[in-house]
Amino acid sequence: MARLAVLACTALAALTGCETPEPMRPRSARVLYPRRPAPRYVSKTPPKWWKPAPARRPVYEASWFPRGGKISPRWKNIVVHHSATRKGGAKAFDKFHRNKGWDELGYHFVIGNGTDTRDGYVEVGSRWHRQKHGAHCKTPDNYYTDHGIGICLVGDFTKSRPTRAQLASLERLTRFLTQQCRIAPSRVTTHRNVTHKTACPGKDFPIMALRRALLSPATASSMP
Repeated sequence: MARLAVLACTALAALTGCETPEPMRPRSARVLYPRRPAPRYVSKTPPKWWKPAPARRPVYEASWFPRGGKISPRWKNIVVHHSATRKGGAKAFDKFHRNKGWDELGYHFVIGNGTDTRDGYVEVGSRWHRQKHGAHCKTPDNYYTDHGIGICLVGDFTKSRPTRAQLASLERLTRFLTQQCRIAPSRVTTHRNVTHKTACPGKDFPIMALRRALLSPATASSMP
């Protein structure tokens, strides 16, 4: 009888096209298939929906604010100078000015050229920290010493040009000062343009390029 039952089942399977069923897997056993990696966008041009990040405001040095944080309303102008020396820095110029009988460094800021300080480094003088008048651009009424912020770039620009780093720092510093003190870019000038008695900071100093740069919203140096 058993043999007949097996033969009958085989014949039935041949007629219906069925195959021997696969033994059932236990529920704990799962078939894991490798995940397909997410498609990546690869193109030489950005997609239409891409938008550049908004321009960031220039980053200023915290040390450019005077100690105490309050800037006096006295400042109406910015006067740019050169040191007329190949090298130097705030410490050396402070000593030189004291030897001349002055009470301290005459400038409010000094921008290095890589000799005493690194190229483009902005040194803040004690006059600025105390919001004290300058001693850098004497006129009969002392207007530019009383109301002018003095910035000196190390170098002799009658013989050479300021470095790129110096010009970039000058632009950042003057942008900071014009915004904080509400000084119009047209009131950023040079020692030579005020007194007409000196070559400082050199007849070819790019003061007009500096003014144009200050009028633009550029976040990086735009001076040539």
